[in-house]
Amino acid sequence: MEQSELLCTATDVAYALLCSGAEIYRVEEAVLRIFDAYGVSGGSVFAIPSLLIVSIRHEDSLPLTNIRRIRENGTDVEKIRACNDLCRRICAQRLSAQQIRQELDIIAKKPTYTFGQILVAYAVVAFGFTLVFGGGLLDAVAALIAGAAVKLTLHQLEKYDTNFFFTTILASFVAAAVASLCVVFGLGAMPDKIIIGTLMLLVPGTALTSSMRDIMAGDLIAGLTRLATALIIATGIALGAGFALTLLRTLGVA
Repeated sequence: MEQSELLCTATDVAYALLCSGAEIYRVEEAVLRIFDAYGVSGGSVFAIPSLLIVSIRHEDSLPLTNIRRIRENGTDVEKIRACNDLCRRICAQRLSAQQIRQELDIIAKKPTYTFGQILVAYAVVAFGFTLVFGGGLLDAVAALIAGAAVKLTLHQLEKYDTNFFFTTILASFVAAAVASLCVVFGLGAMPDKIIIGTLMLLVPGTALTSSMRDIMAGDLIAGLTRLATALIIATGIALGAGFALTLLRTLGVA
């Protein structure tokens, strides 16, 4: 495989891992292992959640560099597993660039959960968390409605490519507003339990865990970036819920 093909192929694999929420050390290790499998020892990689830089240099040739801006955020464990398996196959079988791209296309096109399935999951998770935090059955039913409303809000905002900070504010606003209105109409008696149970849908637990893991692995920039993202999301949750409660109290509804 030529240098340029190898560089683009390794970058594609790393890009797929980063977009799926893989840890930084896993992304960098995958690139270096691919280079090593094809006899290239002069490669290097720098990755953070929003940027990927891969460079390759073979013998006396000039170095080649590929830079990718990462704009997709999320966590897909199944795609991470599939990319890891592909990386192992690349190293063991030394697949061609065309074969690797075909495999990446298959991974990218793997079926995901439907909107209806995710909507039900949001509702059920809010229902369960409300019970865990001490709410009653009616409170959990109210949280189920609020959880579905949160997913509907997020789904609509995705169409407009809204900034994640404002998306979080609006989603938490809807969560607190729907929960409070449910109590007003007699569905549930503990709005605090309903709101907390519903807001757990927006808590950036994965981002916090990944940031700590990156920091402990020595990837400080990536870890601090993810930590800052988690703190911004937490701020958005507080602002949205606080504004909703303040507005409802001002209107005399709650």
